[in-house]
Amino acid sequence: MTNIKNEPMLPVGDRPFWDLNGQDDEIESISESCVLLKSLRQSRERWLSQTFPKFSTKTRGNKAPEVTPPPHTIQTRGRCSLEIGPHLFPDTIVYEVHYLSSPVSYTPTPPAQTTSNPYWAPSVSYTSSYRYTPATTQATQPVNNPVTTQAPATTSTPAPEASADTVPAPLISSLTTHVAAITPNLINQVNAAASANPILSNLLQLAAAGNATPDQLKTLGLLIQSLANIENVSSIPSSATPQQISTSQSTSGTNYYNRLPSPVKPFDVVFEFRETPSDRLVFPRGLVHAERLCNSTNTNTDILLHMALSNAGPLSSEFLQQTNDGTGGRYPVTLHLNQASPAIWDTVSRWIGGDEQNLSNKIELEKLVPSKRLYLGLQLQPGPLLTQLQTACGSPYAMKPLKQGPTPQSRTNRQRKPYTQKKITEQNPNQNKPDDPVPVKKSRTSQSKASPTPIQCLTCKQTDVPLILGGRYCRPCVDAGKWTPVVTPLATSQPPPTSSNVSLPQ
Repeated sequence: MTNIKNEPMLPVGDRPFWDLNGQDDEIESISESCVLLKSLRQSRERWLSQTFPKFSTKTRGNKAPEVTPPPHTIQTRGRCSLEIGPHLFPDTIVYEVHYLSSPVSYTPTPPAQTTSNPYWAPSVSYTSSYRYTPATTQATQPVNNPVTTQAPATTSTPAPEASADTVPAPLISSLTTHVAAITPNLINQVNAAASANPILSNLLQLAAAGNATPDQLKTLGLLIQSLANIENVSSIPSSATPQQISTSQSTSGTNYYNRLPSPVKPFDVVFEFRETPSDRLVFPRGLVHAERLCNSTNTNTDILLHMALSNAGPLSSEFLQQTNDGTGGRYPVTLHLNQASPAIWDTVSRWIGGDEQNLSNKIELEKLVPSKRLYLGLQLQPGPLLTQLQTACGSPYAMKPLKQGPTPQSRTNRQRKPYTQKKITEQNPNQNKPDDPVPVKKSRTSQSKASPTPIQCLTCKQTDVPLILGGRYCRPCVDAGKWTPVVTPLATSQPPPTSSNVSLPQ
């Protein structure tokens, strides 16, 4: 990934085509100047790595991750193509992330009237390994609970109705094996948590219908087991009425260990580019207006997200709450989600806060004062900036052969003769003469190959003995005088006839 700080500064002006006014010298074309190409590369690099805050990163080996997300649950909502100005990012994955409350240490507090908490707090994260601790070892101080003995069971207030059907006890017992007993209080607590969290409600519906995957069943079992642990360590049941709580306050003055989970923050919309699969980015909150372009021929629709961004990088929540006077360096941007599924639109609309908040954000975005626009100088004169841009936009690898030879001359293609079929004329069988002799095929006579000359002594005919005198005779035959020297006759040259020796015809 390139460092934008070390990149060359691109020429800009306050009006269009400012680079062509008053230029008497020769200037390069748009393609040879490489200003437009470098600008598009820098812009795409900013959208991929520097504009949106990172939610999580993947690392290899034992390297520590750059960003560690808080405990959360994540759900895939769909894929679509994200279009930002001239850039198109296909197959962008959209996620919905719900945060879990962090565990709170036990501190002795005086008895007080508790209120119903709309948030549910599993004690483990979505991806962490779970360790079960028995309830007998979690509380070291005995706690008197007179509520269960003094208050009748008919005075308990039922838990809020869940969005799905009431969770049956056999389903809970099949999902987790570490819970000793499935109590009505645990069932009410699971129903209350499902009414406050759509992710848990969806998992319960899938498990009840038998369509949940093994990973979803494991996650659901961990969440139910964490709720059971909260029930075991709580000194006051969550289903107790204020009358029971006041009775316990009057009958017991002992300090109670209350474990109140900290409120979770609203869920976020996380997305992942196909070009950077190791990074997941977060849509920044703030002034966001969503517009849906209805399409009657297809269930998928296009979504326009109008938001305000900053040139300084990702926007923080404190910065987004400032005034919209235009001095903060913010500028409006439109993100186009092509062919987004209905699940993505449902997530985006809930993430913004409903129709009223969506309309309010639209009014605030219209009040935003856009910054002054600058225009690129697309054509440059020959100089160091042009050389630097051409070098930066060139190929990083040398596109030359290893061995350069002479340029071969172009040869003219040889014209092929058109293929003409020979006409076979049918002859009359009466025209054949019976006296014509029938040609007889001659058999090929195989020529006898000369046998190779054996390597032996010419006198004694012995083989496998060293030969001398040109490889003809062996040593014993030479010593005995049985060899005969071969004299090569010399060619005698006759002198050419002279004029005196030539006899002329008379």
